[in-house]
Amino acid sequence: MSAWVGGLPAAAADRVRRQRASGATGSFLSAPAAAAVAAAGLVPAGEVFGCLVQNLGWSGGLCGAWSGTGGIGPGGWGWTSPVVTTGDPGGTRNGYGPYVRSVVTAWHGALDRMLLEAAALEADGVVGVVTSRTTLAGTEVEFTARGTAVRAVDRRGPTPSTPWAAGLSAEDCAAALQSGVVPRALVLGVSVATKHEDPQLGQQRTSWTGQEVDGLTALVQRARADARERLAADARRHAATGQVVVSGIGLTSFETACSNARDLHAEAVFTGTLLRPDPAAPAPAGVGRRVLSVLPLNR
Repeated sequence: MSAWVGGLPAAAADRVRRQRASGATGSFLSAPAAAAVAAAGLVPAGEVFGCLVQNLGWSGGLCGAWSGTGGIGPGGWGWTSPVVTTGDPGGTRNGYGPYVRSVVTAWHGALDRMLLEAAALEADGVVGVVTSRTTLAGTEVEFTARGTAVRAVDRRGPTPSTPWAAGLSAEDCAAALQSGVVPRALVLGVSVATKHEDPQLGQQRTSWTGQEVDGLTALVQRARADARERLAADARRHAATGQVVVSGIGLTSFETACSNARDLHAEAVFTGTLLRPDPAAPAPAGVGRRVLSVLPLNR
């Protein structure tokens, strides 16, 4: 880490230096995408990338549904276990709270390193950002973010210290900019919901008849609802108002041993792009302007 330059690994800093010296600009854009950003007054500044390897070894204690409710155990056939999420009061300390915090930290860390590369290229923003998470070995996971840095041809004001990022396509970013809306940041919402396998849930999971498994429906609904709330909270961290365009929704499930039964878990992940109106943008054509009709004068 001591060999890093301006917050970037030596290899990344060298790649930025070569791009700026050569005058050749790389991008992940297709021909239509390049034409779209050009129509919005942007030019590619180069490919940018950020990565971070995080150890997700400790996820919290077992029997998360019980520990999250003060140790309440089963009280007979009619007892149903509650659903506990990492966003509930106390949920960040029990169950999979440490895991969620590690995921959020690593995801934003990779994104921040990508934006450092974009800033080194004097870019205004990054379009078409793609994030990924890959398990390397055991509990070590690599988080990455990549995209195409873009620079305004007619920049108003100084170069931004932190470029904006958008998970939208280049074409969608261009359409937003031309309509007076600017991307602000990529935002993330992650939640893990946990439910103990109570007698009713165990019976429904092993039944020979086709029926809804009520406990699992509640589990995935709570995971998604809490992840959406975390997404909104991340957006508010960047701006008090704005619109989040959701670009990614993921759901995975897994089980862990708990006493003589098991705990069931659902992990929901939401990603999106925060958009805000640009007060300096000119009014779109036809807004607040008189329409002039043009009529042919021939026969």
